Amino acid sequence: YPAGRPDHIRDCSLMFFFFVFFFAADPAVISPQDPTLVIGSSLTATCSVNSDLHLKAEDLYWTLNGRRLPPESYKVLNGTTLSVALANLNGSRQQSGDNLVCHSRDGSILAGSCLYVGLPPEKPVNITCWSKNMKDLTCKWAPGTEGETYLHTNYTLKYKLRWYGRDNTCQEYRTAGQYSCHIPKDLALFTPYEIWVEASNRLGVAVSEVVMLDILDVVTTDPPADVTVSRVGDLEDQLSVRWSSPPALKDFLFQAKYQIQYRVEDSAEWKVVDDVGNQTSCRLAGLRPGTVYFVQVRCNPFGIYGSKKAGIWSDWSNPTAASTPRSDRVPGVCDPKSGEQNTTLRRELKQFFGWVKKHAYGCSNLSIKLYDQWRVWLQKSHKTRNQVGKDPSPIPYRGRRAGSSGPSGPGGTARTPPPPPTHSSAAGIGRNRLGR
Repeated sequence: YPAGRPDHIRDCSLMFFFFVFFFAADPAVISPQDPTLVIGSSLTATCSVNSDLHLKAEDLYWTLNGRRLPPESYKVLNGTTLSVALANLNGSRQQSGDNLVCHSRDGSILAGSCLYVGLPPEKPVNITCWSKNMKDLTCKWAPGTEGETYLHTNYTLKYKLRWYGRDNTCQEYRTAGQYSCHIPKDLALFTPYEIWVEASNRLGVAVSEVVMLDILDVVTTDPPADVTVSRVGDLEDQLSVRWSSPPALKDFLFQAKYQIQYRVEDSAEWKVVDDVGNQTSCRLAGLRPGTVYFVQVRCNPFGIYGSKKAGIWSDWSNPTAASTPRSDRVPGVCDPKSGEQNTTLRRELKQFFGWVKKHAYGCSNLSIKLYDQWRVWLQKSHKTRNQVGKDPSPIPYRGRRAGSSGPSGPGGTARTPPPPPTHSSAAGIGRNRLGR
């Protein structure tokens, strides 16, 4: 049996091995012995008893997987031979075969046979491969449209250099799951490989389509190292994320792009920032004050030695946690109601980020500069609003001009804060920053 074969699929053969071992002469013989059949087939089996046992055919009965078969399926062929007819057979309940057993009247086992009932394999599909840091190659595949054959099916991954060389067979199976194989070393660069998978069982062999690939086109790497997340001064809605390039590829000529995903502590939903580019730092903005965030980073190495392929994303780094500062803003007696303030802030945020999302977003320097300028303006705006309500100095009454629409009486006309940024003003900020 192949190494690592599970014990539960050896039951049929082992049971009859021990039975024969304890009997010098076979008490009975079943024919056919260990047949292989396609699902839906019919079978007639016979049990012929050794004459030395002084048993008659009428003293025998059959079981299949421990269940006694009905007498109407039996037929006495002669004084020592009893047959059983099985029709429309289902797939074997275990890959080692079903147990068809001939018993004497007292229940003793006289002989047994393994029935292998299943389907021939289909050609494997969806072969995908990746190389970790250009040192090895791992491939996965799917077993075919049906998948289940009800029989023990072997899968063999083979590979060779495209234009020369002999066939090689992968040896390390199940490294990345059930249908996978790992080639740990001795791989050539700058030369394409042909890779295919063969599936075989008792009913036949099926071969996949041949996949051609260059190791440089399927490189992935370890997650980015040294991921740190820290606060940005006292800004309560931002965090700074920094990381290092994958160390295993530091000596190779390649480009890299990164993705960040983050979530709040009490949520399972990740938000992805996928426009980081080849930077190794990023500022996350628009976060909730006083909140713990978990952050992960992954890397896609592409263009290794001039490869034109898109590259394969690494696994995510381990989560790194940090919290944003708590907001120190305390509403005063003359401040707007918190609901009104939040509504105004949401409207201003929505207006600003709508423009940023359209023109410059994510970790780009332009978007961060725009965001910082907008925050400065917003803080000045809120300060101006609060000072208007808290100014203790009296304002002289100037009266009301004829036809004017301003308020009359003590208090005069209030100073109006500047309007929130519009698309045109935000765009102007961007042009000014770019112009510098």
